[in-house]
Amino acid sequence: MRPIVPPVLGAVCAVVLSACASAPRVPPSRDTPEATVELFKVMDRRRDWAGEWDLLSPALKQRLSARAGRNVDPGDYASARNAYRGDPRVGAAEQLLQTAQCRHIELMGDDLAYVTVQALRPVGRSVRVRMVRLERWELWVAGDPEPYWGIRGDPLMDVERRPDGGYAVLSRATPAEDFRRTEFSADQVRSFGTRRQWYLDDLGGIEAELFAE
Repeated sequence: MRPIVPPVLGAVCAVVLSACASAPRVPPSRDTPEATVELFKVMDRRRDWAGEWDLLSPALKQRLSARAGRNVDPGDYASARNAYRGDPRVGAAEQLLQTAQCRHIELMGDDLAYVTVQALRPVGRSVRVRMVRLERWELWVAGDPEPYWGIRGDPLMDVERRPDGGYAVLSRATPAEDFRRTEFSADQVRSFGTRRQWYLDDLGGIEAELFAE
């Protein structure tokens, strides 16, 4: 099984870890692109790899899987982050972007933003990071302490309402496979809800460079 190469981790951490360092601090949340960047930085300081993973869009996760040559799940991501934490290349990328500043934020409608991040070393190096606001759904069922959840538009995970008031969770390993249905009757459902929040979607011009093997 081919591991995730260190540059993958460096790309995710380096672009976001210190972006907007010189901008006025905002409370970490998923409400705005700036606040989502702050939340990513909190997750990194805590070594909360599951929290980091949750901040990545489905499209970015699919690209990580494609470059790793296999499906990358939260457990893979956490293992790789721990394994490569001391890698010199990852450390150098993080150090480099610790001097980064958020120069410009372009809101392209309600659900798309481009954040221009400039690093002081090397002088003038900048990237344009894309962030998207997506709809997350959560289904809580009786007897399970954690919800089923997904993002609308994710080709691997979805949910649908049944005529009887219950729900069906649809999942598959690849887009080429048929969905596997997990059915819940109305009396099994504790609650269902959705919310819109921001995700890191693209690492700009350095993605191909840092993901190169």
